[in-house]
Amino acid sequence: MSKKLKTSIVVVLLLVVGYLFAAPYLTIYQIHQAVKNDDSTALAGHIDFPSVRQSLKDQVNAQMLKDIPQVSSSDRGLAALGAVLASSMVDKLVDVMVTPQGVSMLLQGKKLKESLPWQDKVEFQPVQPSEFELSSGTEKASDKKANYKARYQSFHQFAVEIQQPEQQMPVNIILQRQGLSWKVTQILLPTEQLK
Repeated sequence: MSKKLKTSIVVVLLLVVGYLFAAPYLTIYQIHQAVKNDDSTALAGHIDFPSVRQSLKDQVNAQMLKDIPQVSSSDRGLAALGAVLASSMVDKLVDVMVTPQGVSMLLQGKKLKESLPWQDKVEFQPVQPSEFELSSGTEKASDKKANYKARYQSFHQFAVEIQQPEQQMPVNIILQRQGLSWKVTQILLPTEQLK
């Protein structure tokens, strides 16, 4: 093998490894741009909606079970029936809310109940670019921007933590590798957003 061919192979391998490493960061940037530009079509291309819906259903149902007070043994049948009915309602609500616009709101740190389609008080407005700049730590509380932390959890899983200044707990986004691309498969909400 000639030296030129070996160098070409090394360069190609380095480019492939570089792309594999940078791909989730590029996906997060594209999601960020889609949210900023209010481009629901572009956002939808980066989200595995069935997985995100199931993740949110599981979170809301788990929180609901935590919030149900312990009942006496004589009321357990009624409590179980109520839990089943509430769970089916939650499933239907999450199915309605997890749309590109609803996911955009979640990524901005808005509460689940704010994205219900029948909420008259909610006004859907495009996100201002300044809302997504990283915080430098020197602003007043009202001027702080969202803070982002990203890391690999495994070769096929990538996590992004979004800390909104007005929230105590961050929103976590989990991306999974699907072939050579990455898609959002889970949005892990803080407890305060599930209530």
